[in-house]
Amino acid sequence: MKIIKINKFTFSFLLACFSLLLLAMISCRPGEKTEDQKQTKPLSLQTPRFVSKDTTWKSMTLREKIGQTMIMLPDRAKQKEIGGGTLEGFFEKYPVGGFFMGWMLFKDVAWEDRAEVQRKAVEEYAEASKYPLFFQQDYERGAGGGNTPMPTEMALGATNSTGLAYDYGKSVALEARSVGVSWMLHPVADLNVNPFNPIVNVRGISDDPDKAIRLLSEQIKGIQDHQVAATIKHFPGDGMDYRDQHLVATTNSLSMDAWHRQHGKVFQALIDSGVACIMPGHITLPAYQKEKINGFYPPATLSKELLTDLLKGEMNFNGAIVSDAMVMGGFRGWYSPMIEAEIKSFEAGVDIMLWPSYAFMDTLEARIIRGEIPMARLDDAVSRAWAMKERFGLLENDFVHNRPLVPGEKDLAKEVALAVSQKALTLVRDRNQQIPLDPKADKKVLLIKVANQGQKGGSREVNALDNFGEELRKRGFEVDIQHNLLYESQGWTEDASTQYDKIIVALARRPHAPFGPIQLWDDEAQTAWGVNSMVKDNLIVISFGSPYHMNEYFERAHTCINAYANTPMMHQATAGALLGEFEMTGISPVDLEVEIIVGKK
Repeated sequence: MKIIKINKFTFSFLLACFSLLLLAMISCRPGEKTEDQKQTKPLSLQTPRFVSKDTTWKSMTLREKIGQTMIMLPDRAKQKEIGGGTLEGFFEKYPVGGFFMGWMLFKDVAWEDRAEVQRKAVEEYAEASKYPLFFQQDYERGAGGGNTPMPTEMALGATNSTGLAYDYGKSVALEARSVGVSWMLHPVADLNVNPFNPIVNVRGISDDPDKAIRLLSEQIKGIQDHQVAATIKHFPGDGMDYRDQHLVATTNSLSMDAWHRQHGKVFQALIDSGVACIMPGHITLPAYQKEKINGFYPPATLSKELLTDLLKGEMNFNGAIVSDAMVMGGFRGWYSPMIEAEIKSFEAGVDIMLWPSYAFMDTLEARIIRGEIPMARLDDAVSRAWAMKERFGLLENDFVHNRPLVPGEKDLAKEVALAVSQKALTLVRDRNQQIPLDPKADKKVLLIKVANQGQKGGSREVNALDNFGEELRKRGFEVDIQHNLLYESQGWTEDASTQYDKIIVALARRPHAPFGPIQLWDDEAQTAWGVNSMVKDNLIVISFGSPYHMNEYFERAHTCINAYANTPMMHQATAGALLGEFEMTGISPVDLEVEIIVGKK
């Protein structure tokens, strides 16, 4: 054995190094972090790895590989034209990986016919494609087209029930599969931190990261246990800004320390629980980003720092990243021509592009051949897309796109929608104990509908509130219904409140119905003026949308209820609760007295 000799100076140096190392270890005990450590998060050891056993994708042509990274809109006329008259010809030229079953499919199609039109389109496209296709939709409030309208995500948050969260995910997944959809761009995982944010609001489950994790993880499990891929959105987290990324790139302004405690905590926990897909938003995170485009931080959809370094690197996400829609204002205008933005998004780390141009395939093919974009980037994206298809059964020979609902599943969806509606109802206050109502003593009711009409959404929200009036009539009330109550006109007078036993103000303000600020404006704002000019003793305010309006506009109203969703089941539940058929046990999933509104915190 060879003996190594060291002199006293070397020994002293080694002893000093050991002492410094020991001191560092003691000063950074478990549970404590240095300032540098607080700014980063270690790789999760729980993160599941999704690697496909099937290697078919490796033998695809270059264009076929690129096609796996593209989700298009189903425009059969255009696609048949591209294909020389057939969809088979289209797929030979553009072998895309799937379709978002959106509005292009339903031009001039009646609402009640949409489900069958979609099923036929799914079969037609699936039959024409050489490779299995994903069919995709948002389905944030149920599977639509004759399926069960579900309460909003915030209503689910108000129930605080993990059991209902799982059943909610399960029932929507089963109905989605019945119309061919095997991938949902849902649920929204954004924390609803800013009451003025016009895009999250009732789409978000809570402002509490721990509640969000507890409920969303069960909802995702309910979705994915039933052969539908779930997507959490919008990384790195919407809800901080007061702007809308459909219109402009927005900002998550948190420090990294705060981000890891809030939005980052939610995304990491859901990654670790096995969510299949993440959608980045057109949102910046300045605390993390250093690179700029023309002096501005780019949104996550164009940021290699946020997608490759943070999400895939530090957070160890190995599922698929799907872009948000590339037609949105927050994405467009960063590069010219538009194809450059699509390519830059792919280079940044987006694996699957939502509604890119067909030029994306041609351009990416050319640049890979020229060696400008490494083949490794494409292989990484395709492997993630293919692994997701394998995970949810699309590679199986017996996979059925349009899986029919079996007896009991349709009833399950209705039962879950009603149960969530009942358990979500939140009695914000009832200072003079008006509830329960008595159809004999409170016979005559004025129902004032407070909802906007928009160019895109039309009168949908206004008209939906008529159903609530019908629910009251079923229970024996005489109900007069009008849209808005304008101060100094349209029905408001000093004695208006004396002409009815009860006046119920039904609000329905939610994101994008119509586009714009989430607050009341125009005639709806004037209605708040008129209502606040009334005596409050027989007034009841119910919000079938944003929960913040109670304290924003009606803090002097004695009786206020948050219902979160303007759906038939919620109308039924609310009417029943007003009569005391059951107790309102919902717990507000957001802080209604945040300083930004009433300055009370």
